Amino acid sequence: MKFGHWRQAGMSDKKKWYEYAGDDSDVIVSTRVSVARNLKDHPFVWRMRAAERKAVLRTVISAVQDEHLSIAGLFSCTLMEELTKTQAVSLAERGVVSPEFIAKCEGKALLCSEDESISIAVNGGDHLLLSAMRPGLDLDGAGSAADTLESVLSRVLPFAFDREFGYLTADPANLGTGMHAELTMHLPGLARAGSLSRVASGLAQLGLSLREGVGAESGAELYRLSNRVTLGISEQEATFNLKSMAYQVVMQERAARKTLCQPLESQDRIFRCLGVLQHARILPLGEFMECFSNVRLGIAQQMFPAGPAMDAMAPLMMRAQPATLTLLTGRSMTAAERDAARADLVRVLWKGEKGKES
Repeated sequence: MKFGHWRQAGMSDKKKWYEYAGDDSDVIVSTRVSVARNLKDHPFVWRMRAAERKAVLRTVISAVQDEHLSIAGLFSCTLMEELTKTQAVSLAERGVVSPEFIAKCEGKALLCSEDESISIAVNGGDHLLLSAMRPGLDLDGAGSAADTLESVLSRVLPFAFDREFGYLTADPANLGTGMHAELTMHLPGLARAGSLSRVASGLAQLGLSLREGVGAESGAELYRLSNRVTLGISEQEATFNLKSMAYQVVMQERAARKTLCQPLESQDRIFRCLGVLQHARILPLGEFMECFSNVRLGIAQQMFPAGPAMDAMAPLMMRAQPATLTLLTGRSMTAAERDAARADLVRVLWKGEKGKES
């Protein structure tokens, strides 16, 4: 099986943000900070007609592409309705947009940096959703990037703001700062020990949410830790609280992993999963995600002296997803063909094998 480059698949071939390993990446896979903003004197998206959506699109795109701004040239613009379904789903699989954003693509646009670390989703739940992604734990870096982008755009776009409630958002839960910070965490230790409900309950009392990952993260014991309070609290306070609690979860997860990986049966399961990823010829998505979780755990516990490396794991998960895999192969496939292509892709990415001739 031959696989195209990112550019051939409609994606930039520049190294992506998730191809790096950040701080505490044994547990924390990634950091996302998003800021929701709406334009003054425009109805919320759910109330807009087609003409109003187009007007907001023109206004936002024109502002982002203003050559006098420091962000000029940083973003490429994609009108969502011009994408195929496979291209749109691949964006969600790679975490560039949410699954909800691609449910209906009419009147929406995506402005995205080449490495996919910074994006602006237009006409989703709000007029603009500014997002910054970083590998590992980096709330300061992601927060700074999102804040800088918001500050630049606020010079040319009139954002809806109320002195009492702060920034106005379509969802009342986001009133105030409009900021949502989220950490994707790999928690096999706590999950298999049956401790997640207890941990989630304690976090909820502190205004934080811990929930299982969805979409491309399903089945890999990935969970999202995020802030739930945006009103009456500053962005700095919200990120400080999230970071403090994240460290607590990280320590609990590391302790749980030590216990989990002691039995020979657990070690055998991890090494068997490594063998599957290295040698399988047919690899269904569910089996891949289970093996992905176990091998990532093994890497974190330094069970594989000769590799693979942690920074290989996120790209592996992204590219093995159905739509992204279809784009990389350059052709539509049946489910069985996709399972075979996934096995080929994993071997090519990890072992440096030359792809089989298709």
